Amino acid sequence: MNDNTTKISGAFLIGGMIGAAIAFLYAPKSGRATRKDIRRAAHRVKNSTVDLIEDTIDDINDFVGDLKEKAADMIDQGVELSDKAKKEIVVTLEHGQKAIEKQKNKLSDALGL
Repeated sequence: MNDNTTKISGAFLIGGMIGAAIAFLYAPKSGRATRKDIRRAAHRVKNSTVDLIEDTIDDINDFVGDLKEKAADMIDQGVELSDKAKKEIVVTLEHGQKAIEKQKNKLSDALGL
């Protein structure tokens, strides 16, 4: 769940609570019935809030899990690149040694050593 969705959901819940409070104050019911309705509304709002919080926590946990997986993948790719780079360096050094040996032999032959 992204940040905007969380803000919109929170604003919706707050607006709903304010609207319910105003409706209860102007409702043509007895005090007992109004208090009962307020309790029911409070329980619904509480349950909705708990659900929203649980969903947000699940989304955060999923996001963190995805980040961990991506970080592990990047580390693995880095290790693979490292190994590949090491092999390329070794191959290049071996070619360099062969070229140096070749030039050394040519110089030795040219100088008659």
